[in-house]
Amino acid sequence: MLSVDKGSPAGRVGLREGDIVVGFAGEPVAGVDDLHRLLTVRRVGVELPLVVLRNSARRELSVTPALAPGAAKSR
Repeated sequence: MLSVDKGSPAGRVGLREGDIVVGFAGEPVAGVDDLHRLLTVRRVGVELPLVVLRNSARRELSVTPALAPGAAKSR
């Protein structure tokens, strides 16, 4: 992660700058495009597993995605 807003879902579960997201909702994440593909409206409000590498150690977190302020729920 390049930056983490403390008030965001990621910030609230302890994601930190420098963490590398490698899995979300049981799916591998190779890059930001994969993460965007997996972050669908159907997953908003649902607690899901998030796997990150922090200082070469694998950490499993649980995150509940939310719509960004001003985002329209279209699907």
